[in-house]
Amino acid sequence: MEAVNSILSESCKIYQDTCIRNSRIGDGAVISDRAVVLSSEIGDKVEIGRDCSVIHSSLGFGSYLGKSSMMKFTRVGKFCNFSWQLSIGGSNHNYRAACMYTDSWWKKTLGVGEGLVPVEEEEYTQIGSDVWLGSKANIVRGVKIGDGAVIGANSLVLEDIPPYAIAVGTPAKVIKYRFDEQTVARLLKIRWWDWDVETIRDAADSLRGDLNEEKLRALEEIAEIFAGRGRNP
Repeated sequence: MEAVNSILSESCKIYQDTCIRNSRIGDGAVISDRAVVLSSEIGDKVEIGRDCSVIHSSLGFGSYLGKSSMMKFTRVGKFCNFSWQLSIGGSNHNYRAACMYTDSWWKKTLGVGEGLVPVEEEEYTQIGSDVWLGSKANIVRGVKIGDGAVIGANSLVLEDIPPYAIAVGTPAKVIKYRFDEQTVARLLKIRWWDWDVETIRDAADSLRGDLNEEKLRALEEIAEIFAGRGRNP
């Protein structure tokens, strides 16, 4: 393991041949074999699979990234389910130019220019909480994927995807939503992923299995209790 200018939690697990630089690794996080983590924030209970690269990115509590995936300039919420061989946040090349080399490669190869162009925060790829990305999906830089969305395997996401939408294809298009419009609105108000760990654990029966009205009302009751305590649900 190589860790430079980084903060590693005592409870995290770092496996063989990893490279970690200018990063923070949270409690209970797992960085698997041959992973590279550069200038990134890896939250508590996050798992990074084998042969992954995570660069200038952050992943929230409980999210996981499957093996052989690349993530750059991306902000990820909590409890996200990311499969393997993903490409997330890659930059676009200027196909209108005579040469499609990016500025960084002009600098590296030919010594031309100032090197890496700073990426503004609004240019980051933004992925909400409880999002599922199927294997080999490609999410371009700057796209926003809403909470609870599903991206099908092998999809190419070029445009923003709304919360709880299911999008598939190349380019990816929304084919349906996980729930009806009213249920989506209720779930977005509940925001269960922002509860503390103990509350989420206690609510497992309502969060797991097919959602029905009884489970949804139970989740709303928990959210109301939190709101009454002056805490964000």
